[in-house]
Amino acid sequence: MTDSNAKVLYTPLAEARWAYLIDPRPQMDPDKPMAWSVDLVLPANDPKTIEFHKKLEDAFIAEHGTKKRRSDKGFPLKPDKNDPDLLVCKFKAQQLVRRDGTTAPGPKLIDAKKQPWDGSAIGNGSKLIVAFRIHAWDRPEGCGISLIPRAAQVVHFVPYLEEDATEGFEEQAGGYTVPGVVDEFDEFGDEL
Repeated sequence: MTDSNAKVLYTPLAEARWAYLIDPRPQMDPDKPMAWSVDLVLPANDPKTIEFHKKLEDAFIAEHGTKKRRSDKGFPLKPDKNDPDLLVCKFKAQQLVRRDGTTAPGPKLIDAKKQPWDGSAIGNGSKLIVAFRIHAWDRPEGCGISLIPRAAQVVHFVPYLEEDATEGFEEQAGGYTVPGVVDEFDEFGDEL
């Protein structure tokens, strides 16, 4: 099946988790293409979340009806594994490779004032609105819908920080030192 619902839809403002919108995420299987993805975390009982959930259910029913068997992975909005008061909505789009070998760009990103995004990696806790299209599918294990991210607006930005785990260590007197490692002393530093 193809994008049966060509209309672009929008999420409510929600917290991002695992945003791969700047660079695509590598797949576990090297034969599969990399993918753009993000999970949005929504409060389950919020009226905007309830309305969003209803839109997705209506889209599912419009495509598949009510009698087809739904795949276990057939609906992109599920309860959070750690907090029953939250729902997690998954968005994913494979990185497309053109015939000439170049890759198509990922989702377009903008800031809160609709300016182009500066390329900074988006960390957990950032708040986004995602523009997406619904892709309906039907497989032997059942039917479902996937949400394809087309664009995202970063309303609240939390930078992605790659933690250096070695920062928490202290030097240990009398311990092993790698041979050939020299302190930062430069004996020729003043000779220019």
